[in-house]
Amino acid sequence: MSTTVIFAQRQTTRDVEPGRSFDYWRSTALARVDASNTEDVRSFAAERLLAVSSHGMLMHTRSSGVQVERNDRHIRADNVDDVCVSLLVAGRAHHEQGACGGVLESGDLGFTALDRPFVSGLPGAYEEIRLSFPRAVFVSHIGSVGSRAGRMVRGGGPLSDLLASYLTSFAGSIERMSEAETAHGFGAVLHLLRGVVDPETGLPDDAASTVGLRSLAGAYIERRLHDPGLTPDEVRVTLKVSRTRLYEAFLADGGIAAAIRDARLDRARRRLSAPGGHGRTITDIMLSCGYRDPSLFSRAFKSRFGLPPRDYRETARL
Repeated sequence: MSTTVIFAQRQTTRDVEPGRSFDYWRSTALARVDASNTEDVRSFAAERLLAVSSHGMLMHTRSSGVQVERNDRHIRADNVDDVCVSLLVAGRAHHEQGACGGVLESGDLGFTALDRPFVSGLPGAYEEIRLSFPRAVFVSHIGSVGSRAGRMVRGGGPLSDLLASYLTSFAGSIERMSEAETAHGFGAVLHLLRGVVDPETGLPDDAASTVGLRSLAGAYIERRLHDPGLTPDEVRVTLKVSRTRLYEAFLADGGIAAAIRDARLDRARRRLSAPGGHGRTITDIMLSCGYRDPSLFSRAFKSRFGLPPRDYRETARL
């Protein structure tokens, strides 16, 4: 058995001059994408474990919020066609690739193909474990890349929870592993992942279509929440669906307009209740959620959560 230790490196902004941390992170850890910060650049902080073996690559990241976009320029430059599987350990994210996408919560899995453009946004602090596999390996164990790219699998099931637990343990041990040991580690991930994704193929076509539309619309809405001009018609035109189809997909939410409103308010609630508030004022949070009128924002927030924003923040601090 080979005892060759794999390559492992820890990256961090800890020793970078305050105010320059994001620029450093963007030029190193995020060099293969276009990146922008979603929080106050002065408080940006991040750290990452990067582990590379001949059987795959693992990245374990804890970071302030970012938005990243990989486009044709990046694809031509590095010519990488690996497939990534990501576990969102903590935080919230939105992801779009091609005609697929969705909003991920803690415990969810996402799939990304690096040979095609994508957009991912993490509006607040997050933790993620990401594995990259050669395309041929992914296809032989999981199946078609096209049927998975941009899609997600919800956490909370027995097998998905087992996979999440295993990934966390694997990330904590991989630095000390040999090449041969990582072969077993990555193989176990693929075996569990196969079991997690198989049930997804059983959705009826109409149900799958509705789930996919809701997921993609949700990701687009999450990415555009800061813009007060975001409207149901913009979502419809962007996704190339009829008004009726879009409304029916969000019928349980009271329609697409209600879904946009609730997404704005939910983001405001998360940011108001975040520990320390990331140094943001209530006005900053209001603007980041697409509101421009403080009175309208306060009334809408109180109607949904029972308290005006200022009182809600004070209660969350107790």
